Amino acid sequence: MTDHIDPATAADPYDQAAYWYERMCSDDVTAAERRAFEQWHQADPKNEERYQHVQHIWNMAAALPKSEVKKLGAIPKPNVVHKPSRRAFWSYGLGMVCAAAVTFAIVDPMQWRATPEYQAQLSTAHGERTEVTLPDGSTLLLNTDTTVSVQLYANQRTVRLDQGEVFFHVDGKQGTPFIVELESGNVRVTGTQFNVRRNEQAFSVDVLQGSVEVSAGPWWSRQTAMLRSNDIARVSPSGELTSGKGADVESAVAWREGKVVFRGTPLAKAIQELNRYSDQRMLVRDARIGELRVSGVFNIDDPESFLAALPQFAPVIVQRRPDGSAVDILAR
Repeated sequence: MTDHIDPATAADPYDQAAYWYERMCSDDVTAAERRAFEQWHQADPKNEERYQHVQHIWNMAAALPKSEVKKLGAIPKPNVVHKPSRRAFWSYGLGMVCAAAVTFAIVDPMQWRATPEYQAQLSTAHGERTEVTLPDGSTLLLNTDTTVSVQLYANQRTVRLDQGEVFFHVDGKQGTPFIVELESGNVRVTGTQFNVRRNEQAFSVDVLQGSVEVSAGPWWSRQTAMLRSNDIARVSPSGELTSGKGADVESAVAWREGKVVFRGTPLAKAIQELNRYSDQRMLVRDARIGELRVSGVFNIDDPESFLAALPQFAPVIVQRRPDGSAVDILAR
């Protein structure tokens, strides 16, 4: 085991993040180090961001071909390595691949050896859906209230899902990794069709075709699941990952066709789903009727059809507010 240094002696906070990343990924990390890491993590709100920064570098490095890694290993270290904090970092680096990537992060503010071949910011408004075809042939179908950023490199394709939901049809001909990044994890594929929905810090993945790898949880205790056709994964706000066979993945992605499918769904949850698309907010005013179960296929672009049908199969009254601001659903 390598003699450890005190990470507090590293002047650069990113060096500290790199040190802790190496230690938390190590097989010989001690309980005392875990406690010290937690103290460092809680000491500054930006430390989590810095830790993710190191993880992002690792992901980029993992995409490099072995031949490139070999060449990178032969590149002289930049002049700044004479600083003690840099020596500490290289002593506790993440191995040859990650060290090569971090070398480029030091000399290149873009943290990559070249600018992206393609980059874009994509978004949809409330109730809007749009499909975008990327230069690599992959398509992204953005659901309502969605924001993503896309960066395509020669050796990796990355989409950052900041909010909302996207159905991905990834072209696998290139053979380069396609990574969907989220706050609490990521989804890694080469070619497949799958859906990712983000809700605050939680997210879900539904695989229609192909296979994907889902990673989640805190960086020092990463969980991973391999999903295939009709598999699903759910990641809680705390980063806990669960996975298995989905009951009906096709229904989960019915929004692509402008539909929403309810199968014994609690009325409160059904209303919450329809409110994602409706300009006029629907509100359940009684917790008891919120537990009523509803089934059916409805048009998400026509919430009026749902409101018209609702009193026919549930003991409720649909009451519209005079100012048109909302629709109240009351017990009959």
